[in-house]
Amino acid sequence: MVCLVLAGIVGSILIFPFAMPKHDHCCVPQCTSRREKQPDLSFHVFPSDPELRRKWIIAIKRDEKEGVFAITSNTVVCGLHFQESSFFPKVQLSAEPLGKRVCRRLRSGAVPSRFAFSADAAPERPSHEERLRVGRLRAEELRAKPVKPKRGETESERKLKEEVALWKERALACEKTCSSLKLEITELRSQLFRYENIKNDPEQLQYLCGLSPDNWLRLWDFLRPSSDTILSERSAKTTAKGRLIAQGSGRRSHLSLENELLITLMRLRLGRFENELAYMFCCDEATVSRILKKWINYMYLMLGSIPMWPAWRDVELSMPESFRVAYPLTYIILDATELRCEVPAALDLQSTNYSAYKSHTTVKGLVGIAPNGAFTFVSQLFPGAISDRQLVIESGILKLLESVPPGKNVMADRGFDIQDLLVKQQLLLNIPPFKGSRTSMSKEDVVKTQKIASVRIHIERCIGRVKRLFHIFDKVIPLTLYGSINQIWTVCCLLVNFTDQIVPDTAHSK
Repeated sequence: MVCLVLAGIVGSILIFPFAMPKHDHCCVPQCTSRREKQPDLSFHVFPSDPELRRKWIIAIKRDEKEGVFAITSNTVVCGLHFQESSFFPKVQLSAEPLGKRVCRRLRSGAVPSRFAFSADAAPERPSHEERLRVGRLRAEELRAKPVKPKRGETESERKLKEEVALWKERALACEKTCSSLKLEITELRSQLFRYENIKNDPEQLQYLCGLSPDNWLRLWDFLRPSSDTILSERSAKTTAKGRLIAQGSGRRSHLSLENELLITLMRLRLGRFENELAYMFCCDEATVSRILKKWINYMYLMLGSIPMWPAWRDVELSMPESFRVAYPLTYIILDATELRCEVPAALDLQSTNYSAYKSHTTVKGLVGIAPNGAFTFVSQLFPGAISDRQLVIESGILKLLESVPPGKNVMADRGFDIQDLLVKQQLLLNIPPFKGSRTSMSKEDVVKTQKIASVRIHIERCIGRVKRLFHIFDKVIPLTLYGSINQIWTVCCLLVNFTDQIVPDTAHSK
């Protein structure tokens, strides 16, 4: 029998070694057991078996964290946290003067299960508002009933009660001050330059953004921006398929998405400088710069996804009466426009960007509108020295014109001598006649020129609306904007489609 008991004890030693730990206190939360105060209490190190050790860690509700809690060979759990059935029978170590110390061995697989924190949870603490309310009621009671010294009350107790009442009055005064400060903050926020404070003012919104409240909502519903779709350069990466995906949250702006869009439209509409916008919206200039880059790219992608190139049936149904009577086969009206830009330092760039027509370095783009005045084509910008014919070739519009039914007309200015380029598409070019070597134009040519000019003027009105609506193009475009001027120009042209129609007298649908 003694051999069996010793064998069992030896077996348990293999799992729970009895090396006396150096730590003299229990590692379980809320347990104050210490070896020096309780010499008759056993302390047990963590088992070496990984699965059993994990059960111990879960049971005592402590996680290993660097610098906070780490389990070593000296970390112990006292015997108070084990059931009596988890131990082998008590064995007296020796008759030496060790007091009542006994060797208590844990059985194989024993897990601590008795803890102070496993009892019923403490009652929920009253809320801050409830505690303030109770404090106010008690203070009012104290003020209504002055503190009188009771019989047997010492002078120090009376002074202490008076001091408590005084501090409660001060607390109430502080609470009133906080309430008044909150009202003042709310009032100051209403005076900040924010979208929330101008959205109900149509004139102000029209001046700042160039959009009426209805057009603003229409644009907002189309863009559907969110923190997941609006990606900054530092918080996005491009996949192999060219899609932008989030890569970390990055630094969030304290401005709402509505105010970020307002900043972008004000930059385009009013041509305000970034430092001025930063002052108006109470942020730093770097934040405004990030917002502009982020929103210009996002609007370029979203607006560029609109199927702008219409089918002939849509063009015919929306054709104004002026075109329907005079030029019913017109599909698109083309024209070129130039934007003045800063003179580059390189001499070769100065030569390629110099425009003899504007007598300045420019960038040049091709645009096309449907007969009803909507932009249906916006090319990228090219150096200002490019000719109109080469601009048509480089812009890529010839590829799009292949989808137009044969026999339809392309209207343009006299400088677009591109009839030979439209032979493959079987389209006709409608431009004012040339005088050629004649001293003067014939009466028929003059009438035809005036007739074409009366309807071709609409594309000049559309281009003029872009430049009048967005004053960012009033100034010479700096070299710092060369990297994003294509996106800015395209976004501004497509935003015009969200404004009132240039040619409103559309014919009735058949």
